[in-house]
Amino acid sequence: MIALAATTCGHAPFSPRQLQLSILDFELQTKRGPSFASVSSLAARKGSDSPRRRPAARRHRPQPTANIIIVIIIIIMAIIIICVTDFSVSFKMRPFFSRRRFFLSGKNKISIFNPCSSCSQICCSLLYKLSVLLLLCVLALLLLPNNIQLKTAEPLPAAARIFCIISTQDTRHNSVAVHVKRSWASRCDQHIFVSNDAHEELEPAIFAPLHDKWLKMRAHLEYVYKYHFDEGDWFLYINDDNYVIVENLRYMLRSHSPDELIYFGCKLRSANNQPYMYDRSGIVLSSATLAQFVLRALPNETICSSGKQGDAAFEEFARCLGNVNVLPGDSRDHLGYHRFLPFHMKDYFIGALNYSLPHHKYFLDRSYYGLSNFKVPISKQLICAKLEYMPIIYSHYYLTYQVKIFGTPQRAIVIENSNTN
Repeated sequence: MIALAATTCGHAPFSPRQLQLSILDFELQTKRGPSFASVSSLAARKGSDSPRRRPAARRHRPQPTANIIIVIIIIIMAIIIICVTDFSVSFKMRPFFSRRRFFLSGKNKISIFNPCSSCSQICCSLLYKLSVLLLLCVLALLLLPNNIQLKTAEPLPAAARIFCIISTQDTRHNSVAVHVKRSWASRCDQHIFVSNDAHEELEPAIFAPLHDKWLKMRAHLEYVYKYHFDEGDWFLYINDDNYVIVENLRYMLRSHSPDELIYFGCKLRSANNQPYMYDRSGIVLSSATLAQFVLRALPNETICSSGKQGDAAFEEFARCLGNVNVLPGDSRDHLGYHRFLPFHMKDYFIGALNYSLPHHKYFLDRSYYGLSNFKVPISKQLICAKLEYMPIIYSHYYLTYQVKIFGTPQRAIVIENSNTN
């Protein structure tokens, strides 16, 4: 039937060999599915008429258990023999060490080990016993490595690639954003500035003027997903007046996978008990989270709103991520100290936060974690902080990467990027 069909379609009829291979192909695909390689394709690699070769049988590697047991038995027997037998008598070591050429003989014979002849017998006996044990240990070392396969150490996981998205605008290019470009932005694996206008040094991705935070964020993240998704494992979305220690961010992410549906930042709690991240200290998204947000959340109006949100932009962002099963992570260290700081450093060192200041009040009212006496404990693994005066960023950068402190314990976190600017 197959040969007849082939002839009708204008092809030459199948040979008996090709007919047999076609039938076997049909049976394989019917029983095992199309994922298995066909018989005809395998036969074609070696020639249509050559039989398929069976894979060579794997050589059986001898197990090291038998040799280990033999060596252990030999050592145990040798120890028993040494402990029971008096080798100093049976091998008569005295004549060997009492040559008249070298030592005095008779009662006052001098031994090489001890002037007292009785002690020399004991020393010779101990020396012989130690020699036998040493030879047995060498024998064991020679026998065991031939058959024992030592486990190789598992390679360390590769460091996470950080892609930094730095949001700015034309009025802040020269006064703020350029300082970020010249300092910590180079520590990211890749970085991009997003703005509403061009700049020669920053070379930002330019977007139409959008006066709503939520609309800006939607556009920025969608753009990065479309054109830069393969350049990072984690994506840091941050303002241009923040100072970031990228190595500490990598250190925090070492125990997480970019395939997790998770994001990090300074965690707050909304009025309806929804956790979200404070935009004043940046947000870190895994690559899986970014893909989930762009592909599933943005196109669906019931999951994610496309309208203006005003100051509730990041609360809406958290709601969108929650609707697609993304979890807000805990960015604090093992002591519960904060790594993402939404205020200037001086606000933490002068004492407690001031409840009369609007930003402080907003943070204290909505902080996800309890605070004692309005004080925020700062982690030694600090990742992000706000800057009040931008030129001070160079002092921060120099103190972070250039200064060596003597007389103090070595820093726990090693800076991975050895080149410094």
